[in-house]
Amino acid sequence: MLAIGAASMPAGAVTCDQQTTLPRPIPLGVSGGNINAFEKMHHQEFCFGGTLGSMVQDSSDNQYILSNNHVLADINKATPGDLIVQPGLPENAINCQQMPGDAVATFTRTVNIKFSGKNTIDAAIAAVDPGDVSSEILNIGGIASSVTAPSVGLAVQKMGRTTCLTTGTISSISGRFKISYGGGKVAKFVDQILINSPAPPNNFGGPGDSGSLIVTQDACPQAVALLFAGSGNEEQTIANPISDVLSGLGVSMVGSCTPTATSETAQSDVLAGNMGMSKEVADSAAAVRDRHEDDLMKIPGAVGTAIGMSDQPGKPAIEVYVTKMTPQAQAAAPKEVEGVPVKLIENGGFVAY
Repeated sequence: MLAIGAASMPAGAVTCDQQTTLPRPIPLGVSGGNINAFEKMHHQEFCFGGTLGSMVQDSSDNQYILSNNHVLADINKATPGDLIVQPGLPENAINCQQMPGDAVATFTRTVNIKFSGKNTIDAAIAAVDPGDVSSEILNIGGIASSVTAPSVGLAVQKMGRTTCLTTGTISSISGRFKISYGGGKVAKFVDQILINSPAPPNNFGGPGDSGSLIVTQDACPQAVALLFAGSGNEEQTIANPISDVLSGLGVSMVGSCTPTATSETAQSDVLAGNMGMSKEVADSAAAVRDRHEDDLMKIPGAVGTAIGMSDQPGKPAIEVYVTKMTPQAQAAAPKEVEGVPVKLIENGGFVAY
């Protein structure tokens, strides 16, 4: 349902009041969404919301809230000037009541989601109302204006509307997934990252966390990706690489700190000496997957593929995600292709969060 690595809640003081009406200026990583986000399903009307993720700016230093298309743009339906409210409509107990006084921004633009063809991002921005929004993220604080590329084994964190502050590691990259947006609408996304949560209920993300900014765990965190979807069993979280998001919307991150060379070196050391996979190895495995994708997606119940770790550190595997681990799926899945192991993973399908 829309928006209503092992992951865990960091130790220490964490404030989880992100679903309430917060004093202005609000921090980000909190509940919010388009004031017109209603949809009729089965003769009933529902309201939707998500997470107001972070602050970005254009070349003229105009500031915007960054979140998902399906949070700010109501899945391609929003009109520039629509009010963006905090908290989101689902937090209002009285029939999803629209509260214009809760507005903190106005919808500006999005990259439309295509339900035929391929997508790389589910993203949108909303112009900040002066004095109503802080650039800091709740429980994380200020972040860098620079960004970092996702890689397998990279330690990350996020602050979101539903699961609050969580940490994890990127388990897979180069993901190609079929994402359900409800009402029979399915969109294909390519070049996505995935964070695995093998020990529920300690999930990295969940429904309502859409729009959360995923950042590194450094003292001055750098943006890595924008959360927008996950598996039906909530064991996998999917996100758009942040460089694709920023270039697609023509904006850059608003930063208030500067990463140290030490933190970047430490992160590289962890990846090189632990479970990390080099870009060259990952790209080679992705090329193999691409050559066999049509056959892999013919496995019964297949909803996506990605490049993750094999049972050998530093070695890749092609992951194939299926809605259900049936005997037919197991029989149809190859053990390997061109020498790259294939892993079959049951997840209940992928849905927009």
